Amino acid sequence: MTFAEDEAENTPAPRARSKHLQGLIPVGFVVVLIFLWELAVLVLEIPPFLLPAPSQIAKLMVDEWSLIQMHTLYTIWSILSGYVMAAIFALTVSALMIRFELLERIIMPIFVALQSVPKIAIAPLILVWVGAGAGSKVLVVMSIAFFPIVINTMAGFKEVDRGLTDVFRSVDANQRQLFLRLRLPYAMPYIFAGLRIATTLSVLGAIVAEWLAASNGLGYLVLSGSFNFNTARSFAAIIMLALIGTSFFALMSWVESKLSWRRASGDTTTQA
Repeated sequence: MTFAEDEAENTPAPRARSKHLQGLIPVGFVVVLIFLWELAVLVLEIPPFLLPAPSQIAKLMVDEWSLIQMHTLYTIWSILSGYVMAAIFALTVSALMIRFELLERIIMPIFVALQSVPKIAIAPLILVWVGAGAGSKVLVVMSIAFFPIVINTMAGFKEVDRGLTDVFRSVDANQRQLFLRLRLPYAMPYIFAGLRIATTLSVLGAIVAEWLAASNGLGYLVLSGSFNFNTARSFAAIIMLALIGTSFFALMSWVESKLSWRRASGDTTTQA
């Protein structure tokens, strides 16, 4: 075995250790922040109703885990339902708009106008039309999450290399073949960019709906904790929301790594 071959075999291990250490840095930073938080509450004698210590929040999460779990499952169901509906609607509309240019000119300005309106103003109307139930929460989530998917999907469809399009047309490919075999695969990184953005917006939509009218969910738990000066319960609900959003985002990134053939050099990002 030559020196070059021996070096090639030994290179991956240090790289793996380096990546592992880099992954531990954010965890260590969070641990330090939690320690400083605990210390500040103890030294400054901050009242629990203003800022509970991390240990108090952890104790409450253990003591009230069954309650937190129930509200968490309710919120997760609303997020997933609204997210799936938003994705289906956005991808279907985008496919129609890229096929019919006139449809894009008609619908896209409406989408932009709706997106410019704060969702806190639209949500009460949805509650009036649908009622204060699960359906209204799903529609609020959908109304917030669909726009970044539409924008990124359309950007991906339009970024298809013109030379490849000419090649497909030169072999008499029809519109269906052009879409399924060229536009859709080429736009996958853009689509997943929109889907990843929509994960965090779905959480936001569910909380907005639960704040306005709900008797279940983590958003309701945050409000009830605030009204009852049980700030530790509000923090516990916020922590669960952060875990849901982070896990959902990581899941979509994993799905993207399995399905998308490449990553876009610059993701189109649109925030609500």
